[in-house]
Amino acid sequence: MSLYLLCKVLFSRKVVTALLLLQLAMTLALLLNSLLLAQQTQQQLNQPTGLDLDNTLLVQLKPTTAALRVYPALEELLNRQLDAVQAVPGVIAAAYSNQSVLLHGGNNGNIYVLEQQERTNVSTVPMYFVSKGFFNVLDSKVIQGELPQHSVSLDAPGSPDVVLTSSLADKLFAGTPAVGQQINRGRVAAVINDFYGQRSGDHIMYNSVQVAPPYGVDWGYSILLRTDPAQTESVRRQLASVLRNVESNIEIYHIRSLAEQHQHLYRNEYGLAMLLGVLSALMLLVTMVSSYSSTHFHALKRQQEIGIKRALGASKSLILLELLSENWLCTALGSMLGVALALWLNQALAQVISIPALNWYLPVITIAVLLLCVTVATWYPAATATRVSPATATKAL
Repeated sequence: MSLYLLCKVLFSRKVVTALLLLQLAMTLALLLNSLLLAQQTQQQLNQPTGLDLDNTLLVQLKPTTAALRVYPALEELLNRQLDAVQAVPGVIAAAYSNQSVLLHGGNNGNIYVLEQQERTNVSTVPMYFVSKGFFNVLDSKVIQGELPQHSVSLDAPGSPDVVLTSSLADKLFAGTPAVGQQINRGRVAAVINDFYGQRSGDHIMYNSVQVAPPYGVDWGYSILLRTDPAQTESVRRQLASVLRNVESNIEIYHIRSLAEQHQHLYRNEYGLAMLLGVLSALMLLVTMVSSYSSTHFHALKRQQEIGIKRALGASKSLILLELLSENWLCTALGSMLGVALALWLNQALAQVISIPALNWYLPVITIAVLLLCVTVATWYPAATATRVSPATATKAL
């Protein structure tokens, strides 16, 4: 059958065809964006972090009394807590920090080389104020210089030395040695390997670390621990009681592994990808049921026409191809509308979440999947229709 006749048959049943086209378009749009979001989330979860996610624990907490949130009581509390958690069997290293790694946002600011601000300024870089064990917890590799060995107060004359991650040092100094250089946060003492800081920063691997007590902990602080892989869960179960034995006037927000923190960081994208995936699967199922029902109903209505064609010599395979071609044409038209709808949905989602633009190959794959599902759904009613006996179909003539 020619394309013209196929179109004529389709549009002779305007309402049914219009509803099928709309359903196909919505299914394709949802399927495309859910696949795109799932693909992006998987890539984000698999990107290197520079951290031992499974064997590093994070405790987020804060003192509940105002007296414990100011110095010198705060510094004494931090040291007592570190001594207590380091004594737990299975703890290799422990440190406090004003904020955790693997965050969406947090304490950050700009950083630049002195007297070269216009050329070297990086606007959003996390600022970590930590105890000296922080680098041991992260198992950091020193690339240049030496790590600071003593904590220096941020209020003391002269700023504490700064440790930069490798990516940030390359950005600021363009491959020249960074150690000894002066930046707005102080003198660069060392460069270490990259680790994942904040999603909202200029780059997830740009980080600045100073061995200094935090300014304040009104919003809480973090204790990070590197553990023996065989004892990670045992250490985790003990942490809450150990910390409360040191000081009962604390609130523990959560105790997580960095692997859980990493998952939590992308929970919105993961949840939305799952939701769109479920909706897409349901829409695909409804589309298959609708295609089956439509083909079955119209094949019954056209029994006489099919019988006459059989009497005139048309083969079963030719009639089957004709019935399937009608559904393929409907799917192709619905897919064209679906791609346009998918582009609109992609732009709408981009306003509220991070989602990449549609690429060229994903629509091709999705349309192929849709065609396959429609073919599977319509094969049985189409094949049944070809079994009509010419004698039975022409009795009324």
